[in-house]
Amino acid sequence: MISRGERKLLRHSTIKNRLIVSFLVLSILPLLSVGIFSYHKSREAIRNKTSTYSVALIDQLRKNIGSEMRSIEALGNQIMMDKTVQAQLANFDSLDSGERWEIQMHIFKLLGDKFELLNHIKAFQILTEDGEIFFDLGYDSLKESAMKGLMKRLREEEGRDLWTYALTNGGTHTIMSGKRIFSRTDWTQKLGYVFVAMEEHFIHQAFYRDVELGEDAAFMIVTSDGLVLSSENPQVPIGTRYAEQAFIDALNANQLENKRSFRTTMQGNDVLAVYSYDINYDWYLVAAIPFAYLNEETSRIEEGILLVSGICLLLCIVMTLFISSSISTPLKRLIRRMNQIRAGNFNVHLQDDSKDEIGYLTRKFNEMIERIRGLMGESEEKQRMIRERELQMLQAQINPHFLFNTLNSLKWTAHLSQAHSVSEGLGALAELLRSTIVNQKEMIGLREEMSNVENYIVIQKMRYANAFKVTIEAEEDLWQCKVLKFILQPIVENAIIHGLEEIDYEGEIVIACSKEGGDLQIVIQDNGKGMDERQLGKLLQAKYDSEQRLANIGVSNVQERIRLNFGERYGLRIESEPGAGTMVTMKLPLIFQ
Repeated sequence: MISRGERKLLRHSTIKNRLIVSFLVLSILPLLSVGIFSYHKSREAIRNKTSTYSVALIDQLRKNIGSEMRSIEALGNQIMMDKTVQAQLANFDSLDSGERWEIQMHIFKLLGDKFELLNHIKAFQILTEDGEIFFDLGYDSLKESAMKGLMKRLREEEGRDLWTYALTNGGTHTIMSGKRIFSRTDWTQKLGYVFVAMEEHFIHQAFYRDVELGEDAAFMIVTSDGLVLSSENPQVPIGTRYAEQAFIDALNANQLENKRSFRTTMQGNDVLAVYSYDINYDWYLVAAIPFAYLNEETSRIEEGILLVSGICLLLCIVMTLFISSSISTPLKRLIRRMNQIRAGNFNVHLQDDSKDEIGYLTRKFNEMIERIRGLMGESEEKQRMIRERELQMLQAQINPHFLFNTLNSLKWTAHLSQAHSVSEGLGALAELLRSTIVNQKEMIGLREEMSNVENYIVIQKMRYANAFKVTIEAEEDLWQCKVLKFILQPIVENAIIHGLEEIDYEGEIVIACSKEGGDLQIVIQDNGKGMDERQLGKLLQAKYDSEQRLANIGVSNVQERIRLNFGERYGLRIESEPGAGTMVTMKLPLIFQ
């Protein structure tokens, strides 16, 4: 711990001197530590990357080799499952020479389209259950002693397929597939054996001859019990048990732990062994990469790290002298401005166009001050707008043009008709004026809101000469439910203006109130002319300016008012098609207080 006196002594020295001293004490050790750490990590990374790359590579090689083996298995399956072959195998002893010649030609015909696959097949033989040769492709043949041993193993395996090493009479190393042939109609009846031998040299030539994993790296295929099926390394003989049993044990142990690479010794060399296991055929494809090759890369990295560390050390000493002076000056300016803010002066600005952290801090300081000033003004403006919006929505002030038109309609109605309609119109208008201007409550009962709609409809029926009818439906217990005042009239007004004008049949508007999942749902539906998407978009515009309207309050204002009071999950949904009418579904919370 640094004592108080030591801290005080440090604070009495300049930033420049402290930076230089701190660098000398702190920078050299970290540079050395980073260099050593980087060297070890890079060496580990190279080995991991090499291991990962090698695993992916030999996995693909193993799949390719396995695919070739499956092709050979499929060839054997095709021949042995052929009806003619099965029938003749079962009666081989009774066949004459002509019939035996015919079955030979039949099998050659089956093999006719397998020319590419036959190119690297060294031997293809079918034997009867007694060991007599039923068919021989004729390229080369397997040693009789080996065949007897293989047949014995197949009998002991009870039908399990066999992949193993075999040497032909011509001295060719092969990887051979052996199968027991059973009757396709009675699987308990044993008919014989089929052996297909693939030239080991083909595996080397076709799959891993051109694969480069580093100098002196080598591939081999070895079974889980140590039999070498294929090898690039001349020190590892093919067809024999691998000499170092510890390596086979390590392979099997790592396979159980799913570790795909491990460090080991092969033929006295320190190597990274990477393998891929084929569970179907019980063999490993192993790549042995010498650590001498891997260490060449890490040695070059070590030299590079030392060179770069030395250059960085020199540059840091030079740059420290310049950096110290670039820190203290802008910090002092920033501190002065902060003191002004603390005194309550928000009209400050600090100019600093530099790209370093202090310049960034200065710009963020300016942004913070601007944001504070903006938030103060924005808060005031938002409160003002909310008050204006609520006042506008709640009062829904009457349009003077509408009053004039209404009164004019009442005048001519009184002149041309009985006084009843005049009385009803004046009464409805008086109720609307009372509800919108006198009554300042924001929340009213559903029955009162529906009365406002009915009063509005009485006035509109005078204008449209009763050309439409309105039906109101509501469950009895919903009449006392509280709703926002004056939210239904704009919807009904839109139904009349946009839906029922200029139609040549009786218009109808249905207003239905119901409970829906704990909410209040009000559906306003008309049988008018409907509208397309363009007209619907116009309907949803925020502002209206029409002499035909009771008030310049549109559907979007109703939507905004509902969401302002109850949240985003409530509001309007409009469905309309030309000629099919319009349906507006209003969703509100169910409130009875």
